[in-house]
Amino acid sequence: MVMAKLRALLILSLAGGVFGQAPTAPVLNPRGAVNAFTVQPAPSSVSAGGILTITGINLGPAAGFTAEAGTLPTSIGDPALEVRINNRPSPIYAATPGSITVQVPLETANGAAQVVVRRGTQASQPARFNVVGAVPSVRTANGNGYGTAGESDGAVTKLRATGLGLTDPRVATGELPAADQAALLRAPIRATVGGLPAEATAQLSATNVGEFEVAVALPADSLPTDVVAVYLGNAVGNRVTLGAANSLVSEYLPLPANARDPRGLAASDLRPGYLTLSGARGEDGCWPSWLVDFSRRAVQGLGGCAASANRNAATPFQANNEAAAVAAFVGPAAADIAQGVSDKLTILHPANAEPMTVTLPAAGLALAGAQGGNVGVLLATTPPRNVVVNPITGEITEGAAGAGPGGGGGGINISNLAVDLGDGVKELVAVPVNVGQGALAVLAVDSAAAPTKAKFGLVGANGQATSTQDFPSGWLPLLAPVQAAGPGGGLPGIPGLPGLPGIPGGGGIGGAFALIRGATFFDGQTRLFWTLARNPQNTADAFIAFSLAPNTAPVVLPLGDGIFVASCTAQTRLFTIDLTRRIAVSTGTVAEKEVKNPCAASSFALLDLTARQLTTINLPGQGQFSVSGNSANEMNDYVYGTNADPARQGRSDTIYVLDGVGGSAFRLDLPPEISTFANPTPYPEMSLLVAQATAQNSNVNGGAGLVLFDIENQQARLLPTPAGFSAVQLLSIFPTTRKLLARGTRVEPVGSQLLVYDMITGDLQVVANPPGVVWAGPAPVVPTPGQPPQQQAQPLQHFSPRSNAVHVVGYGADRRAAGVMLLRIN
Repeated sequence: MVMAKLRALLILSLAGGVFGQAPTAPVLNPRGAVNAFTVQPAPSSVSAGGILTITGINLGPAAGFTAEAGTLPTSIGDPALEVRINNRPSPIYAATPGSITVQVPLETANGAAQVVVRRGTQASQPARFNVVGAVPSVRTANGNGYGTAGESDGAVTKLRATGLGLTDPRVATGELPAADQAALLRAPIRATVGGLPAEATAQLSATNVGEFEVAVALPADSLPTDVVAVYLGNAVGNRVTLGAANSLVSEYLPLPANARDPRGLAASDLRPGYLTLSGARGEDGCWPSWLVDFSRRAVQGLGGCAASANRNAATPFQANNEAAAVAAFVGPAAADIAQGVSDKLTILHPANAEPMTVTLPAAGLALAGAQGGNVGVLLATTPPRNVVVNPITGEITEGAAGAGPGGGGGGINISNLAVDLGDGVKELVAVPVNVGQGALAVLAVDSAAAPTKAKFGLVGANGQATSTQDFPSGWLPLLAPVQAAGPGGGLPGIPGLPGLPGIPGGGGIGGAFALIRGATFFDGQTRLFWTLARNPQNTADAFIAFSLAPNTAPVVLPLGDGIFVASCTAQTRLFTIDLTRRIAVSTGTVAEKEVKNPCAASSFALLDLTARQLTTINLPGQGQFSVSGNSANEMNDYVYGTNADPARQGRSDTIYVLDGVGGSAFRLDLPPEISTFANPTPYPEMSLLVAQATAQNSNVNGGAGLVLFDIENQQARLLPTPAGFSAVQLLSIFPTTRKLLARGTRVEPVGSQLLVYDMITGDLQVVANPPGVVWAGPAPVVPTPGQPPQQQAQPLQHFSPRSNAVHVVGYGADRRAAGVMLLRIN
């Protein structure tokens, strides 16, 4: 166990013991309850019936324990060792002083769950994890949830998985199926191998409690680099590979002369080496397009007319997530796009030898993804309706009713929701929260520009108030300051929330804009609605909680003297800490009232939702970090931000981290060869941040390479720029193989190449450019004397972590597209 975890566990154990005595009570690592097969970092998700590993100290017997074949015990040793999940005894597979592996009872309800270890009369504090519906969890060869898995004979690969749900006949928690009758999975299961559909079956193991034996038939042209994905309905498990760990396969197809000026690319999300390229839209409304199929080693011109409702689209083709197909309408488009583009659809699928044309029931307006890798089409009917097209057979079935433009479908149009909570309080300042039974919790003021009164209320779908509560005397909602509108005015639209449509863009106070100025959180467990507040004198801030129960006074928790929410951004963010049921907000020492960049914070306020208590966590060394825009973020119950120094022009030299579970803050400094970093990107699968590193005495982002901030282990390490390259740029991360893809820029000879780093070992593979390719990606624009600067071309590239595939158009010395590069990253 790493030192950071050891320190945390020792602190926890000594806190409950007597100085000078060795603690004997079991102590759980608050982050130590994880899915045993996926090894997803906490907060980890496990299905009922799945397998959970918990870590800590003083857990199992010193000699260890491993259950014998057959029914698992729920109590072992003397004094008796028990593990309870939501107070239900859990069957034990194995136990050591540092870890215990148990089965999550099949009866466990979905949602947040607590696990407690008992030894005799002593019990641990709980650790938390999430119980989810049936989602496959596949055992991998390395036991870490990624990489190769199963055994293959060339025709079938056999996997081990948990979390697949109930069987027929049903087998009880902790037991094996009857020897004379196979326990078959009730729900239908499917799989893909290399993006192609593959027949799959599953039955409960006759020897390993809780494990399923999954057999996947391999398509004829399967490769060792292919990704295997197992699906239950729309839920997909952790992806694994057939084999060929730590290998990289590079392929290349040159483009024909008439395809050397592509403008758009659409690539299959699941099938490596299957994509379309499109040229500029012609006067006839058609995009000339080509199918690039590496399995057939061909670049094929697509006849006919590919069309789209968007005249400015780079490509008319659409490739959806979790799908192998690529599709476009058959044009030319109708003169009135509102009447639909076309009633015909071209679908390209790697399982079909030729493109397929499908005739729709009516003209279509837009394409979208659909469950099972199908193609969804919104039809221009009254009212609009959706159909779903099977991309292999062309079969058409009815889908759900279409949502309005920009909407999330169903629910309430909050952008037009009008409320009146009395006393002139009518302006909403936070997004309404659905609290069940047809009620919305709302927060409103008399004037968003200069509020003097505020209320909390419950309203129906029509905005009619059913109950209201005044804000406590001397407090008003803390509203984020107004961001001045830039050129063109207004604000971008807000994406649709689950069950709620999107909020259209617009400028000015009130209306839709006012909706996002307040910061709120609804705690479903306690049924309390929390919001931030400030007094009218701007001398104090607080958390205020309103109960949904009638005749219950609000709870006011002041932040403390001289502590204020960092309120100099256009939206104040609350960060949820699931494992300890806390809410974090960035704080400082000034009651800011205007937008600033950077907006500096020097501490965090942690709200304990259960105890209803506040704690202030100061940054170490009187540090400050920026909360402007998305500078501060949350990952795996860590909140992180970069130091605030406007002189560095978007670069930083320190990352500050709040451990929301441990209730402490720390800083991560750079390796000595690095001066600053930029553009940190989260990688939750490993609790890492990846950023471009700047070398000492340099201003080039990525000149030193890429720096990995290991949040969980409180370390930073460098993936250096290789010799011969001037800088590197992060392109994508591949969880299935723990690889990182970057593009390296060369000065002499000029050009760029793809680089693949191993995030575990740090090893680097430099991908050689094919003959005739100088730039692996867009060629830089060369300024023309006397001409206005040209805009850099949009990169024609596609990175798919779901298929371990990279598609990049390479450019030659003449700065024209030369061909398509395919990398299979294992």
